[in-house]
Amino acid sequence: MYLRQLMPGIILLLVCTSLAHAQQQKSLSQVDAETYSLFQKKEWQGLIKEGNEALQDGIDYYYLRVRMGIAYYETGNYHLASTHFEKAIKMNRSEEYLQEYLFYAYLLAGRSAEAKIVAADFSPAMKQKIKIGTVKFIEKLDLAYNYTGLSDQNVTDGFTASLSPDLEGSQFIPNQHHYFYAGLQHGFSPRLTLYHGISALQVSHLLYSQSEGEILLNRDYQSSLFQYYAAANVLLAKGLSLMGGLHYININYSLPVQSQVGQGPNVITQEINQTDTDMVYFGSLYKRWSFVTLGASYYYGTLANARQDQKDLKLILYPKGNLNLYTVSVLSHQRQQTATQPTTNHFVFEQQIGTKFNDNLWLEAYGSFGEMENFLLNDGIVVFNRLDKITQRIGARAIILPNPRWSITLDYTLFTNQSEFKTGGSESEPLNLQEYNIQSLTGILSWRF
Repeated sequence: MYLRQLMPGIILLLVCTSLAHAQQQKSLSQVDAETYSLFQKKEWQGLIKEGNEALQDGIDYYYLRVRMGIAYYETGNYHLASTHFEKAIKMNRSEEYLQEYLFYAYLLAGRSAEAKIVAADFSPAMKQKIKIGTVKFIEKLDLAYNYTGLSDQNVTDGFTASLSPDLEGSQFIPNQHHYFYAGLQHGFSPRLTLYHGISALQVSHLLYSQSEGEILLNRDYQSSLFQYYAAANVLLAKGLSLMGGLHYININYSLPVQSQVGQGPNVITQEINQTDTDMVYFGSLYKRWSFVTLGASYYYGTLANARQDQKDLKLILYPKGNLNLYTVSVLSHQRQQTATQPTTNHFVFEQQIGTKFNDNLWLEAYGSFGEMENFLLNDGIVVFNRLDKITQRIGARAIILPNPRWSITLDYTLFTNQSEFKTGGSESEPLNLQEYNIQSLTGILSWRF
């Protein structure tokens, strides 16, 4: 009974609200006149407000999309600018200047593959104007050097091990390494690129071992690695890309081997060179929207006489609709199996934030938290196959652009690491656990052709 008494009032309120909205709703001619006036005055925020209200009221036409696209472009929101340019071009494909706007909106938003697809349909005059031609076989060159070393040399200089003489095994503490890298990116079509690179790594370790009652302590045990990385990236559809590739690692090191001389008790120790080969295969799928990119990666590796399955979920946010501010969050699960150790499962979380400081400088800060042993980063290009474990990684980098075609990256990372004596058994507690910090400095020179 009470509801029946209320119904006439509710209906009257709804009718009044609808009439008020209809009276406030502007006609197409009013919207066109106001947005054109704001466009001429370059009042971009006001134009965006008026345009969004018109779209909410169901008013949508070619020049409104053009004006809103330009307004978003001028305010630096290249992701939303590209959305409006795309819709305008669907309504009218004859205006080439809109394709130019869309090309730059994609480019400035970091969507280079989609920018190439737009540029492929440019007229010869437009290609000459923006100085873009056919797909280049060599698009980019990277040269890098990295130095990584212990923060405190006493970790190796003062190393001791109080272990039962019956135990047999070894312990490594990487002391320092030098890393050299060269990479090339090739273009085969607007949708398909291939990036590959080679690297050389020279490592100095502390090696402690116990075997058959003999103890060996070498504070300058050397090993070297040669690596080849290759990844193909294909744009499947607008905002959807697939990447896949491999990382090959060739490891050279020496093993001390004792042999008896003659019939007497004389024994000599010789260094025998050994070579191991490790492989990593991976695939990644990325879907990009205006402010968000979601990614999923799968890795399969055979590192350090073990098998690794790693799954990554990645979330990239662009709060301003451009590359002036971005965050990257990655959650990883890794499962590792060996012939002698129980299967391990580890979760690692990585967080990164980057911002544009000025037209020539971007700054980034990052951190990774969780146990990283034979761990993979950045679509397989970074492999943490050290002989110890990383438990934390924090760092910062500066990306300097003195010229639109080349950039310099300077990176500093501080690692927290652990090393333990490994016997090949399944000890419940780590033996001779050592904890220490490692510093890493990286310089990268990148050139775009």
